[in-house]
Amino acid sequence: MKRIKTLTILLAAAITAIMLNACGSNVFGEKINEGVITYKLDADGSSTSNNLAAILPEQMTMTFKDNNTLMTIKGYAGCFVLNAIANDSQKKSYMTLSIGFNQKYMLVADFGEKPFGTEIMSDLKITNTTDTMSICGYLCHKSIGHSDQCNRNFTFWYTKDIKITSDCIISPIKTIDGVVMAFDVEMFGIYMQAKAIEVNRTEVSDDTFEKPEGFNEVSRKELEDVIHTFDGSKKES
Repeated sequence: MKRIKTLTILLAAAITAIMLNACGSNVFGEKINEGVITYKLDADGSSTSNNLAAILPEQMTMTFKDNNTLMTIKGYAGCFVLNAIANDSQKKSYMTLSIGFNQKYMLVADFGEKPFGTEIMSDLKITNTTDTMSICGYLCHKSIGHSDQCNRNFTFWYTKDIKITSDCIISPIKTIDGVVMAFDVEMFGIYMQAKAIEVNRTEVSDDTFEKPEGFNEVSRKELEDVIHTFDGSKKES
């Protein structure tokens, strides 16, 4: 049962990653446009069941090259895999969800479409500050976001030391001029924090950002139904 319920946590982390980082942008103070960033994740057990928060994966990665990004989160030794691809040349995003060996789903969206799973933060208002700090050796600036729907403030640390420029894909923080390196967020009743802990220079294949094969392409509602089926909250039609 824990494995099944973990799906909601994994999806929340993945959508958070997309929402805050998959803006066709990369984070390197030296203006490098290719590599992998690793983020550490923490969940607040008071915002959901302790069991679910306790089994949230501790890390997620963002692979990037030019204006393309791939966010990856894995759970239970690869039994659950969430990938979120942003392909800048195609102006498409691909969110894939693999459950075991047989269940493979993919949601395809155009850049600029309504964010999937981020409705609760749709009223987010951003205020920039003059505060700065270093994360992974890169100068980061602080912004505060407030959401009446979430009834809380959120903190975002972002860097301007990037070489890539492109339109944000599904981010509610479009007014932030940079790539988020640390943040907190609330999704699916889960309050989470993430912070970049490593920036690794490495060559990345262009194929990484192509539309994946072997997945059952589904609609937004169909993917939501899959998620709610596994977390036990599917609503009857």
